[in-house]
Amino acid sequence: MSESKNLPEPGKKEENGILHALVSALKNDLGPALEEIEVKDVRIGLAYTGILLAENYGGVACTPLYEFSCCPALGFTETLKGKTADKVLELALSENPLEAAVGIATANALSHMLRDLEPEHFQRSYSDILDLIKPGDRVAMIGYFGPLVPKILKITDKLTVLEKREIEVPQTRTLPSEKAREILPASDVIILSASTLANRTFDELISLRGAAREVILLGPSAPLYPEPFFKRGITAVMGTRIIVPEIMLTVVSEAGGTKKLHKCCGEKVAFRRS
Repeated sequence: MSESKNLPEPGKKEENGILHALVSALKNDLGPALEEIEVKDVRIGLAYTGILLAENYGGVACTPLYEFSCCPALGFTETLKGKTADKVLELALSENPLEAAVGIATANALSHMLRDLEPEHFQRSYSDILDLIKPGDRVAMIGYFGPLVPKILKITDKLTVLEKREIEVPQTRTLPSEKAREILPASDVIILSASTLANRTFDELISLRGAAREVILLGPSAPLYPEPFFKRGITAVMGTRIIVPEIMLTVVSEAGGTKKLHKCCGEKVAFRRS
């Protein structure tokens, strides 16, 4: 892809990484059909990146603007609109976090399509994340999920938030994400933001899970295609299925967040490893 100059060349990317496994699995399951699926629209908003594919399938991923210290403009020589899904999906392997977000949003949209084609492989078992936490559990939250914090603290007071940004959470301990090596191996429950896919920290973090009973991938960025994640130690994938893609594009363009996605155009979906 000439327009994806940051896409790593074959042999230079981590072949065993989750994004490589995700892309390979989707290509294997959808086959040549990927070359016929057209990208109808792409929006890169302040909070989320959204994509609309042919047959009205949409997907989102967190926009990792905080990864950039300068202008994050992408240097595509051609528009993404009109490309085929196989090409845009490959952006998930890019070293550029914005390009990776576009690829992950594409994976999310394709997972919805695949679920409609092969529903027997996507039997969701709904779990509320709070049902997976027990009194006394040591919980590590990678990425700040504000609404969850007080709810978790009603179950256990042993909650640590690991976050790249400087935030203040007076109710609980907050540490920089660099402390993950100290915190994760001793945790009973790990809540892992799906934004770790675009910023390429997922593989390192999952390697630090130790003997955690639950490792939960959480957030609208989570591709609802659970098997590659289950194989790497994730016990639950909790994401968002976009059910009204046209409205999703508007929400993304207007810098809407998670609450607005769920209210206007999406529904929560959870997969639990058996």
